[in-house]
Amino acid sequence: MKKMYLLKGMLLVFLAFQFFSCENEPLTGEFVQEEQNDAEEGQFRAQIEGQQFIANTVSATLTTDNDLVITGTKPGGESIVLTLANAAVGSFNLTLGGTNENSGSYFDGSVNVLPYISADALGGYGLMNITELDASTNTITGTFSFVGFRIKVDGDGNPILDGNGDPILENIEISNGAFNGIEYVIDDTGGGGGTGNPNDEFFAKVDGVDFIADTISVTEPMVSEVHMIKIEAKSQLGEMMRIDVPRSLGVGTFDMVNISDGTKLIALYNAGGGAENLTSNPGTITISEFDLEAGILKASFSFTGTDPLNQLPDVVDVTEGSFTVYFEGVPGANNMFTANVDGTDYTPDNIEITTSVVNQYPRITITTTIGDKKMELTFPATVTEDTFEMGTEVIDGDEIVATYTPLVGTSITYVSNPGTITITNYDIANGIIEGIFNFTAIDATGQDPTVYQITGGSFLAVLP
Repeated sequence: MKKMYLLKGMLLVFLAFQFFSCENEPLTGEFVQEEQNDAEEGQFRAQIEGQQFIANTVSATLTTDNDLVITGTKPGGESIVLTLANAAVGSFNLTLGGTNENSGSYFDGSVNVLPYISADALGGYGLMNITELDASTNTITGTFSFVGFRIKVDGDGNPILDGNGDPILENIEISNGAFNGIEYVIDDTGGGGGTGNPNDEFFAKVDGVDFIADTISVTEPMVSEVHMIKIEAKSQLGEMMRIDVPRSLGVGTFDMVNISDGTKLIALYNAGGGAENLTSNPGTITISEFDLEAGILKASFSFTGTDPLNQLPDVVDVTEGSFTVYFEGVPGANNMFTANVDGTDYTPDNIEITTSVVNQYPRITITTTIGDKKMELTFPATVTEDTFEMGTEVIDGDEIVATYTPLVGTSITYVSNPGTITITNYDIANGIIEGIFNFTAIDATGQDPTVYQITGGSFLAVLP
């Protein structure tokens, strides 16, 4: 089954975060080089267009190659993400572009899912100062400021275009940013710029010419609380090809996007020698094996690479792509879902795990299909290991609802009334949730007397 990451029918995701080494470049823009750090111990704060931002939760990850990601998050999806290569005490340019992969991003949690990002191609810029990086206590302190840009959308999430049909950009200023004594974790999964697992394989053709990987690296960055698998291959000629795969994707055929915020399925090709990245437009990947427990990902792919900002005429055709890569597995991490519908086994061939926010409640949705049948569970991420009653619809955001559709596109969707779900395990650290459920599925309007009994339901979901 194909899964497309579309927003109102259009690809509205932004420049991919990239986590590999680069050289620092001179800062552009008007920022004070030495800002005062007024954050309290363990605090992450900033001014967003003059309004105070103090993060409720802060996370920081430092890889063994010194690539740093710091995320400050507030309820409702509002967050600031700072990415930095070769982190150390000193000043760093956050102006993403060229050989500089450092960036600052701001997600406002609105209908516009795109982040404001400090990308040079869009007019963005920024600065980050690290004043302390303590390896003995695993803490980091510093300041930052940046101006970010993104595509402007209307109230329905559609892009607003100018007279030439090009997207209109909007910008925001993040100033007086500071973090003090933030604890970071060391990420030693996957690999850095090396060859990674010796059993890794990667091959493709670029405009009919073999792309033979000289080095393959596999990393597992966490971007805006989404677990990703990033495969990066480089040839002896200096070419680079990269594919970002959400860890929750599963087995099947999926469409790639051409612009990503770092959490979407995307491929890119760079010819080297200072060339710009060309991203998948269009592109597809067929995943034949995705074993999160054993840490194995096998897939074939193809895509047409173009300039995501439509500023360059360059086009490449990537065909016959395939790879087998290995990464850090997590025990018991494979998605699982099973149930009985009126006594008949329901074992789906596609399981999709997604997250959303409804009235500031973060939610988890498990969508499954087998042929033309579809079953879905949705519940707040704030659930605990306990038993809960199901409802018929999501209104406030904290409801638990199950649905069953016997014939997608033809029949109505029947909703849980009544139903119960028991969360048997909730491993927040590894993003794994398990449970069992039963529900009676009826027509919510009362017009159709058909009733389906869903029994013996159980699931294990790896959260994105």
